Amino acid sequence: MEQAAAGSPKAAQASRPPRLSDYVSEWIAERRNGRGEALRPSTRRTYESYLRLHIGTAPLGRLRLDEITPEHVRAWHHGLDPAHPTGRARVYAFLRTVLATAVADELIAVNPCRIRGAGQARAVTPVEVLTPQEVADLADAIGERYGAAIHLGAWCQMRVGEVLALRRRDVDLDARLVHVRRGVTWIDGRAQFGPPKTDAGIRDISMPAAVAQVLERHLAKVGPGRDALLFVGRTPGSPPPVQTFADSVKRAARRSGLPQTFRFHHLRHAGLSLLAEAGASVAELQSRAGHSTPAMALHYQHARAVRDRELAERLSAVIDQR
Repeated sequence: MEQAAAGSPKAAQASRPPRLSDYVSEWIAERRNGRGEALRPSTRRTYESYLRLHIGTAPLGRLRLDEITPEHVRAWHHGLDPAHPTGRARVYAFLRTVLATAVADELIAVNPCRIRGAGQARAVTPVEVLTPQEVADLADAIGERYGAAIHLGAWCQMRVGEVLALRRRDVDLDARLVHVRRGVTWIDGRAQFGPPKTDAGIRDISMPAAVAQVLERHLAKVGPGRDALLFVGRTPGSPPPVQTFADSVKRAARRSGLPQTFRFHHLRHAGLSLLAEAGASVAELQSRAGHSTPAMALHYQHARAVRDRELAERLSAVIDQR
């Protein structure tokens, strides 16, 4: 097999294209990220689960690449569980990406994944945009162990894996900066630290003064040494498993009167939405959030535009009362 490009399995000498399931397996084995590095263990496991559960066992997986038609893809997609729209969208997007590589490898002429919007899913859980007071109440409700994490999620717009991977060395109180250099995932019950998925995830985030004050108090309770974790679980020197932390957030949300659908990532949404309302540009939102493309930042700009129209309508009502 000849390697066409980084992460691109190419069967240059094969007289017939391989079966889809075999090609996907090779694609996963040879895939590299944008930095030319092997996939993170958590990403590899996710891709392998897509192959094992949704592609390899389906009739589609037994077809050769050149046999797959848009009709085959539609039938396969129709069989994916509609009760899990996010998972369904991710599996479809994965297959579309794999087959795009097959096009680049000249194993097929066109990509048969052509279902409009199938790679996107609306959030099943409504996103809650908290007020600053609600963020403070949530931090109080979760307690001293994780209170600072709530403020980092909201006002530094950090992902949960980024927050739980923070060390003392990653916080510069004098410059009021948080250095995001890694994240944490859990594989077979063990914490796995690694760099962000994309270069955009490596960033320095300016802290509001109030967050710097919260972190200064929190650091007084953190273990010694530059590598001491800011947030630890039951096991000394190890962060809490993401699900354990998520359960703590849910309990705190109930105690502070937030909807049962509240999740930690809603804090990031709230902070970015407020930044957009304050006039942050797409580039600024993209940089602060660590998005690799402007698409997600545009979402918050759209929210700002909707809010602007609402304000204009209120102003119209005042004008009409003349």
